[in-house]
Amino acid sequence: MRVLLLEDEQMLSKSIQYYLLKQNFLVDCFDNGQEVLEMVPKIKYDLYILDINTPLVSGIECLEVLAKEYPEVPKIVISAYDDIKHISEAFTLGCSDYMKKPFNLVELGIRIDKLMLESKMREKIESQILHLNKEYVYNIDTETLFYKSKMQKLTKKEKALLSLLVNNKNNIISLENIRSFIWDGEEVENSTVRSLVNRLRTKLQDEFIQNIRGFGYLFTCEGCSEESAEKK
Repeated sequence: MRVLLLEDEQMLSKSIQYYLLKQNFLVDCFDNGQEVLEMVPKIKYDLYILDINTPLVSGIECLEVLAKEYPEVPKIVISAYDDIKHISEAFTLGCSDYMKKPFNLVELGIRIDKLMLESKMREKIESQILHLNKEYVYNIDTETLFYKSKMQKLTKKEKALLSLLVNNKNNIISLENIRSFIWDGEEVENSTVRSLVNRLRTKLQDEFIQNIRGFGYLFTCEGCSEESAEKK
């Protein structure tokens, strides 16, 4: 894991760097905010530790920029200030935690571990959520569909079909694929399969399911397209 440390007090900077290196973190140290703003677009960091008062560009100015550009990355502000004004400003601008100097390095490690655990939990939850469009959200883990935050009622087979389509989004699914998945190889008429698809389509307010004549069905959505673009 890579950490960016902005601290102009050399002794404190070295102490934090040495401690984090012992915890198997890679640490890039800076003593002014200008270098930080020049470096962050070039390197992906997992954590930012920022002193408030630093030369050229302050840590609080860096925090404001980082919070906008990398909102998902945890940010710890360290400062000699302990008044509500500075603490409130730091949290308002997007810091994840605030530590007053001097502090125990072990406590810093504990707080970092807590933030990293919370970050991983958020990533896990977000990875299970697919935004089909502005109004539809699908939870892949629970196979639950929401429309305008309201859970949609689907039959067992409709839920299974939607799960099959979503997990194979942007790929054509044949009638045989659907028959095998939903009916576990049981012999059912093509008309029965088409009827299930049509029932699901009528329950969706948008045309997510396209009929590819002679081949099967294709599930597409705004979120699917964005995901594909990110992978490219």
